[in-house]
Amino acid sequence: MSSEQTVLQSIEKLSPDLVRLLQHLIRQRSVNPPGDVSGVAQVLQRELSSIGLDVSLYTSAPGMVNVQAVLKGIKEKPRFLFNGHTDVVTEGDPSAWTVGPFDGVVRGDLIYGRGAADMKGGLAAIVICLRGLAESGVTLNGEAVFHAVADEEVDSNYGTKYMIRNGLAKATMGIVAEGSVFGGTIGIRQAVRGNCWLKLTTHGKAAHASNPSNGVNAVLGMCKLLLALEKAQLEYTPHKLLPAPTISPGTVIKGGHKTNIIPEQCEAEVDVRIVPGMTQESVVRKINQTIDALKAEDPKFSASVETFAYAPAAEIDESSAVLEAAKKATKAVVGYEPKLAAGYGTTDGAYLIHDAGVQVICGFGPGDHKTSRQHGADENVSIADLVNFAKIYALTLMCSLGYQDKR
Repeated sequence: MSSEQTVLQSIEKLSPDLVRLLQHLIRQRSVNPPGDVSGVAQVLQRELSSIGLDVSLYTSAPGMVNVQAVLKGIKEKPRFLFNGHTDVVTEGDPSAWTVGPFDGVVRGDLIYGRGAADMKGGLAAIVICLRGLAESGVTLNGEAVFHAVADEEVDSNYGTKYMIRNGLAKATMGIVAEGSVFGGTIGIRQAVRGNCWLKLTTHGKAAHASNPSNGVNAVLGMCKLLLALEKAQLEYTPHKLLPAPTISPGTVIKGGHKTNIIPEQCEAEVDVRIVPGMTQESVVRKINQTIDALKAEDPKFSASVETFAYAPAAEIDESSAVLEAAKKATKAVVGYEPKLAAGYGTTDGAYLIHDAGVQVICGFGPGDHKTSRQHGADENVSIADLVNFAKIYALTLMCSLGYQDKR
């Protein structure tokens, strides 16, 4: 039996452990905000330490615990980095779920729960990949490093950005294990859109609500601005994979203090997704052009804009070694070569590529963009996909780093 077959067989036998691990991770509530992921970090620390990996915890803020685990090889380099996040979005209205959002219920081939697909499933698959390698007698020629980070669902400042700032994200290549399954078919997210999050403020004049003509209603001014932004067209060069840029105005809105007072200020947040070639400056310029047009129509209109979070769009070259290794590994496991694909969201791959200089696949992991209901009720992930990705990750490591069989 070849070394590759031995590793795949080892991971197959660990399938029940993979399911149990993901259930345990889902049951650790790690909603961000507030972003306390310490429970997930403790589960991963115990699991990874039991394999024999070197595990370190880095606390960047209260509850924001980042896990680093290293599977040592014959040499320290080359270094392969796995990245995944431990925080999740809110479960929303629990009554919209048919299962408990944090129960990790199994139904047939699916595991349900907040974070199942985004992206505790990816974390569990990486752990089982590393366990399968460690137990199979295969020693890699380089190091495999696993970062399970906090804060991705806000702005990554206490997660991946923290690891980069502190010199912990040094690697030759890697994978961000975000979902990359599309309607049951595995793809590779070679590129991701960036995001630009903006805070808008409209300014008015307070007055008694019984005589509104004495004031200027900042909330109504914000309504005009948000409606104008909904129709605004961003300038961009179309990307061959990524969806067109989008503006989602008014995802958060705050205005007014009391029923009988004309509001003098209103604040709203805007989510803008961008493609390569676009910048933070180009987005803000478009917003300011919209504001200026409204001022020209109504001299009393007043508004300002500021950016509070930004991630550039990112991509790696189609001929990169990690892409080739991932394609080869996928074909060996599922029988077909995955096509390059793209999702709508942004991943920490943007920071790893631009700020750390690591050639990472921006998204490659369990979680189906068509059926997994990420960020929605009854979020789920396929057990078959989890096992397949654990195998694919192992073969990608072996292909990328090289190995020796110590059996």
